[in-house]
Amino acid sequence: MKLFDMELAELLRLTFPILIMLAFIYFLVLIAIFLDLWAGIRKAKTRGEYRSSEGLRRTVDKIAKYFNMLFVITIIDVLQMLTIAYINIQVGRHIPDVPILTFLGAIFICVIELKSVYEKAEDKERAQIAQTAKILSKVLVNINNKEELVTKISEYLKKEDETK
Repeated sequence: MKLFDMELAELLRLTFPILIMLAFIYFLVLIAIFLDLWAGIRKAKTRGEYRSSEGLRRTVDKIAKYFNMLFVITIIDVLQMLTIAYINIQVGRHIPDVPILTFLGAIFICVIELKSVYEKAEDKERAQIAQTAKILSKVLVNINNKEELVTKISEYLKKEDETK
């Protein structure tokens, strides 16, 4: 029993720094996501947009997707670190056990979030205008009565003004 306790203590001694490193990586990714959320809220305020729970819902969805990806990458890293540990025991050398893929995945996520933070509000507005123009062009192709279209658009704009 004492041998088992010693082996367990040795295993914990070896894995604890890696667990701390992984926790720190996940925490930094979470900070990057929240910085993007904060920047998005600031941009929406600047544009005078209504801020609803939709943006928060998208952020929660983004966290789930990113962390699912990181969990899978971390599992792959654990497998590669176990393989390296086995090779170290067999050969008698010490190749460092580092969660390389998790580092790379976290860097990838943080670069995406950094790009989103520095993305100009005007670029987002342009993308929204382009999407609206695309939808409008589809509508125009399918409408035969142009006067009816003008009437419906003016009614819609009046409703928009009343809600603001």
